[in-house]
Amino acid sequence: MASSPKKSRPAAIIVRIVITLALLGGAGWGGFVLWKKFGPGLFGTKREAKIPTSRVKAANIAEEIVAVGRLRAVFSTELRAEINGRIMKIFVADGATVKRDQDVLKLDQQDILTQMQEADRNIEASKLKVGRAKREYDRQLDLKGRGLVTLKDFEETRTALSLAENEASVYESRSANLKDKLAKTIIRAPHDGTLLLRDLTEGQLVTSAASQNGGTLLGEVADLSALMVRTNINEIDVARLKVGDLARVRVDSLRNMMLNGEIKRIATIASESAGDRTRVFPVDVVVDETDPRLRPGMSATVMFTLAHVENVTAVPLSAVFSNADSVRYVFIKKGETFEVRGIDIGIADTRRVQILSGLVNEDEVALMRPLEFEGEIPMAKPAPPPVARGKRRPEL
Repeated sequence: MASSPKKSRPAAIIVRIVITLALLGGAGWGGFVLWKKFGPGLFGTKREAKIPTSRVKAANIAEEIVAVGRLRAVFSTELRAEINGRIMKIFVADGATVKRDQDVLKLDQQDILTQMQEADRNIEASKLKVGRAKREYDRQLDLKGRGLVTLKDFEETRTALSLAENEASVYESRSANLKDKLAKTIIRAPHDGTLLLRDLTEGQLVTSAASQNGGTLLGEVADLSALMVRTNINEIDVARLKVGDLARVRVDSLRNMMLNGEIKRIATIASESAGDRTRVFPVDVVVDETDPRLRPGMSATVMFTLAHVENVTAVPLSAVFSNADSVRYVFIKKGETFEVRGIDIGIADTRRVQILSGLVNEDEVALMRPLEFEGEIPMAKPAPPPVARGKRRPEL
């Protein structure tokens, strides 16, 4: 007799469950293998990274302070008008050589000339009044001497004469003031030099130097035979400089030109930097040489050399680390691993740092902190440097 379908159903279910469990077990094991191989690298818990290294080598190092500034004439004078006005005539072209008191430009004079004519008429009228008052005073004085005039009438005559004379003085003062304003409509060179005009046009309105914003800057007269660079040095570095120190100046637009210079002035009071509001001190470096291509306003880079050593043991800056107690150390390669070693350093430039003790030439140091380093970081000054191969440490 055939078996019932109901009896074969539990066996089929059991078979399905076994197959499903087998598939899930295989998938789980495969996932575990993949996770073990790639998972740590995906989330950064463990990376197999190659640490870049560098050999300790001899090098020349110069410790420098680098600053930027602009070229300017050592001796120059700004040109500003002393009165408000409109430019009527420009006599000298920009860049021309001028002599002391040479006319540079002229402002409109018409309004002042009109006022001067009026002042002259007022002066003439006041002189007539003074003459009439003087004659009346002389007549009253004669009558007073003969007792034919009262004291009150005589005093009124004398007062009228004083008022007429005072009025004449006022008009003469106004006339002198207008003559002075007329002279100020001519802008002249204050000394010999090269004229450096701003972008001016005839008919342009200018304001006087007495105005709130300091007036319109017309230009300057500069002696281009002596140039300097004014730069700002922060309060930490300025203490390491002094007047008379030498410097090198590179004009940015003339890359192949390197000029020698000397510090002539260090400001005694700090100013505030416009960029980051730090305290800086203006420093003037006078350039020893001149060149026809140099122009005031050109950007320049100034380099002050503080110290210089040659053929010393050195490593890249990125190889040197420091702890909270300012103890410097490096990671030196030993086979496939790294060990930490304390060092003493000297001067540094923008690329390398001098090693005073702790390393010898051809040692290999890490340029970044090894990711899995578990050793202790030195908390004290380094021990004496190891003895180089082929040499013996001197006996104490």
